[in-house]
Amino acid sequence: MLKKNKMILKKKLIFICVILFSGIISEAQTSEFGLYQKAYSEYLQTHYDKANTLLNKDNLQFAQDDKLYILSGDVLYALNEFDKAAGRYLQAYKLKNKSVTLKIAECYAQLNQPYKTVEYLKIYVKNPNKLLQSEINLFPAFSKIENSKAWINFRKENHYNSYEKKLDEAKYQISKNDYATAFDILDKLIIKNKNRHRAYEMRGDILMTNKDYKNAANSYLHAAQIKKHNLKYKTKAADAFFKAEKYKQADKIYAEIITDKYFNPEILKKKAKTDLELKKYDEAEKYLKLYLNNFPDDAEAYYLKGKIDLIRNENISALENLNKALEKDSSKPYYFETCGDAFFKTQTYDSAIRSYSMALDLNPALSEIWYKKGLTEIKLYKYAEACEDLNKAKSMNYNKADDLLFKYCK
Repeated sequence: MLKKNKMILKKKLIFICVILFSGIISEAQTSEFGLYQKAYSEYLQTHYDKANTLLNKDNLQFAQDDKLYILSGDVLYALNEFDKAAGRYLQAYKLKNKSVTLKIAECYAQLNQPYKTVEYLKIYVKNPNKLLQSEINLFPAFSKIENSKAWINFRKENHYNSYEKKLDEAKYQISKNDYATAFDILDKLIIKNKNRHRAYEMRGDILMTNKDYKNAANSYLHAAQIKKHNLKYKTKAADAFFKAEKYKQADKIYAEIITDKYFNPEILKKKAKTDLELKKYDEAEKYLKLYLNNFPDDAEAYYLKGKIDLIRNENISALENLNKALEKDSSKPYYFETCGDAFFKTQTYDSAIRSYSMALDLNPALSEIWYKKGLTEIKLYKYAEACEDLNKAKSMNYNKADDLLFKYCK
């Protein structure tokens, strides 16, 4: 009986330990999202030491996602700690990420180990979604071993099929600005096989260069539909729709991207800008707040917040946010212009004129700002200055100035 009770107790203890350990793993996995976002934000701001501190061994001990190890490797690589970076990339490789072998090869090239470099490159080039030969050749790390026997022999070998070689040919034509030839090559590849996502991406790139944004977006969407869960293709499609002023389509795709826990946190600002265009001000404000949690020094985010405040007639708050934007970046004329608009709405006309003048110092070809400055000067009865500025606006074909010129500048 005693023996039986001991066995029952032992089983209970094992069960409790399993539950506790499972809870630890589960908690670690759910926290991976926040860890990745924070570390990636620091990495994008080149705060490599901060990112490295976040991605320490303790925080990664239960990590089961290759993306965390890849990010940690990228941070260490940026810190020139190539040996440690290789170790993190190898962790991702053990988690079945074969494309990371290119990053491992880079590390060994930096460490001047050509045979180890080629060992991992040979694994990488078996990946059907590998970079093209011309793209790999541009990696600075490989120039360090270009005279080695291992590298020379690797270059002599044929690692690319006819489709990939045609993609490289199209890329070469693009580099020469021969878009018609490149487009023809890509179209023929797609006719042969509708599932060639890279060809669709390159078509999109050509269309973007030629400012055919709507067709570019559709090309990127084709690529994204073929290659599921590819955030790069989705992001390119959303960016193209935004450029085409198709804000609803862009907004929908940005929202889809944000549901992926390993999205680029810079998407939050893009989502906010799209919501602003759609007059979804609460949504825009929500995403800007999330964005600023990770990027507290971003001038454009404060500018966008100020713009939303101004639309809502929260003029004091608008001025606070616009001043924060200008403290961080005083090179954008439209920051000063919007600041001038806020001063105008609060009837602080002298300050409005100063802001408009600052915008015009940066870019004197902005006809609307000449008009706004002239209008503000009328409010202060400075008719001579107003007429001079309104005439400048008129000379730039800003016809809205006509009424004020007729009324005050006869």
